[in-house]
Amino acid sequence: MEVEGLYIVQRLTENADFLEQLGTKEKFWFRDLLSKNGQRTLFKYSRPNTGEHWSEKCAEQLCLLLELPHVKYDIAIHNDRDGVISPNIVDKNEHLVMGNELLHRNDPDEYPRPVYFHENKQKVTSHTVTRVLAFLELSAILPPKSDFDLHGLGAADVFCGYLMLDALISNQDRHHENWAVIVESQEGKATFRLCPTYDHAASMGRELLDKERNERLTTKDKNRSIEQFVKKAQSQLYKFKTDKKPMKTVDAFTHAVQKYPAARKHWLSKLDTLTEAEIKKVFDRIPPDLLSEVGRQFAYQVVIENRKRLLKYYE
Repeated sequence: MEVEGLYIVQRLTENADFLEQLGTKEKFWFRDLLSKNGQRTLFKYSRPNTGEHWSEKCAEQLCLLLELPHVKYDIAIHNDRDGVISPNIVDKNEHLVMGNELLHRNDPDEYPRPVYFHENKQKVTSHTVTRVLAFLELSAILPPKSDFDLHGLGAADVFCGYLMLDALISNQDRHHENWAVIVESQEGKATFRLCPTYDHAASMGRELLDKERNERLTTKDKNRSIEQFVKKAQSQLYKFKTDKKPMKTVDAFTHAVQKYPAARKHWLSKLDTLTEAEIKKVFDRIPPDLLSEVGRQFAYQVVIENRKRLLKYYE
């Protein structure tokens, strides 16, 4: 159980049940003997010289504070390599369907056939904000199962919350395999629910060296400031399929909530009540051997700056 101190770092000795092929990172499934009933759990290695383990954990903690449905992550080490573990999010009567497959099934003439993102990283301009939200709404996808109060919110409204999270942490990895639907089959009937948000490691400047972080924290050059740094964060979603570049993360959120005012009010009100002290604690809990003080301060300032930018749209 996690206590109000430094994040727990689990040291794993388990062997892989099998290697997971989907995605760009090495990963494997194992039975977590520390969990109830030896829960099937995924370990994902961080790539060398990145902070993908601490950034994923911090994103999870921000989801918790925002009451946003999310996959649980914990920092772990396997074979002296950093990574994260997350419990299996589907039960025996459920399976996961990725966004690219869903959109292709819905409109095969307009959306390209599914190709794993790590095999083909070409920009998929058909992956637009409008298309995703319309699919969630018109296909009658239910919101995720959650202990949080999502009363009055549909799946599209909750997805808007995912986009706000992306903007808050400068997550640039919301491609069409980084959202999904959980299909539950019982007695010949299928129920479709939006999957809780997952995979947020490409955020908060986790790949930068301390030299650049320190420069951006201390510079008087506005073009090198954190304020300018966060403005460059791009989503993997487009506004129109004819666009050459994806939308910026904040623009993707503000564009999405134009047609979903309930989502706009709900998620921005959560962000408004999230204090700077609570945000700081998220980063203060990272063990010092996993992130330098400069890296900690930089990640915190990224979130603080993005919070300011987002709250400009809250009335």
